[in-house]
Amino acid sequence: MLDLIINADDLGLTPGCNQGIIKALTAGIVTETTLMVNTSYTQDAVEKLKQQGVKRVGLHLNLTFGQPIMPAAQVPSLVDAQGRFRRKAAEAITFMKTADIKRELSGQVEKFLATGLGLTHLDSHHHVHTYPEVLEIAIELAKQLGAPLRQGNAVVQQAISKAGVATTDAIALEFYEQGANLNNLKQIIQSHPQGTLEIMCHPAEPDQLLYEISSYNRWREQELAVMTSVEIREFIINNSVRLVGFDAL
Repeated sequence: MLDLIINADDLGLTPGCNQGIIKALTAGIVTETTLMVNTSYTQDAVEKLKQQGVKRVGLHLNLTFGQPIMPAAQVPSLVDAQGRFRRKAAEAITFMKTADIKRELSGQVEKFLATGLGLTHLDSHHHVHTYPEVLEIAIELAKQLGAPLRQGNAVVQQAISKAGVATTDAIALEFYEQGANLNNLKQIIQSHPQGTLEIMCHPAEPDQLLYEISSYNRWREQELAVMTSVEIREFIINNSVRLVGFDAL
């Protein structure tokens, strides 16, 4: 039997992201979400979760969007001249110093814990934790917190598992853009008959802010429609797939 984790990234990014993700969690097949703690809409997300009785979520470690939790002067290698994270992970990583990464990510963990929410797992915005410079720090945080960590590929999975940190057997990143449709989602699930699989998704009710700050916008509405459809729920039941959270690890 397949144990399926469907994890919605970017909670806290915009009000529309918050609204869509909460809907996918409560009225759809999404089983997990991960919170960004350095945005203007983090508190809105926390309040919405608590209103719906959601007590535990993941932390979306972030080094590529918005401003750091720590003062920019304390993490200078992470920010540009305006004191903001660089948007492209592959470029940003070339500037980052280990001490600054540790300082900022530790600050994000503290901010998360201060919300009063329980922690289900760690992952990251733009998969920045899969870069070697960040992976070691993410693994150490996961060990300290006793939390699973998202893999990203076989090399990352091996490193996480070797460190004794829980992660899934597989991850699917293909439910995205043109792939964010019902048929593709079914195919992804059918291609993993057993073990634990995480499917990454980004459901939202796109708002004007999302169009201004993210190139991935209109597809999110389509993702939400698929994740809350009667068809996908029936498919899950008929194929004996078990929907689980990271606690299953």
